[in-house]
Amino acid sequence: MFFQARAASRGFTLIEMMAVVAIIGLMLGVLLPNLSSTQASQLERQGKDLAARIDLARERAIVTSAPHRVWLEVEEGAFRVDWWVDESRAFAIPGEEEDETGMVEAPFQDIPEPISLSAPQTEELEYFPVPMKFGTDSWLDDNTFFEGINTQNGWITEGEVQLVFQIDGSTDYAEIFLEDEWGNSVTVEVQPLLDHARVYRTEED
Repeated sequence: MFFQARAASRGFTLIEMMAVVAIIGLMLGVLLPNLSSTQASQLERQGKDLAARIDLARERAIVTSAPHRVWLEVEEGAFRVDWWVDESRAFAIPGEEEDETGMVEAPFQDIPEPISLSAPQTEELEYFPVPMKFGTDSWLDDNTFFEGINTQNGWITEGEVQLVFQIDGSTDYAEIFLEDEWGNSVTVEVQPLLDHARVYRTEED
């Protein structure tokens, strides 16, 4: 009886330990690809959110007849939509209601005339945040950052960048590269005349 008690307390055998290691390996083989896929999907979601802001800036530039920009702070991972107007137009007019995109709902006859960039202005024009949430600073997730932005002026990895949309919706070509701490990467491609920014996963070299 004494011998059997000591034998039972010796712990796992080599075969049992090998079985446990094999089970853990199988579990990791199943879980890790799913985790990587989830991380990549989260990064792609952030890319689509940024693309939506870019599309909004282009749409508002056409509808409001005022140039717009998507402002990005590369190192901070911040971005915002602004429009180039005078101070009196920058803020909501009492009695007008804005929809969820920040567009002012007003009768057709109340839509302002297009801004002429060559005509004299009664007030100085400058960039103001657009109404509602799209004019507030947004940030990428903590584990995500701007890897860099490819513009007509070259590759930018620090400082501020602005993507400007004219009143006809045109802009300069740009590519915005987002990456997360696990090495996943997506690209937001901005075409000069296309209605929508394109988001795609960046293939590793």
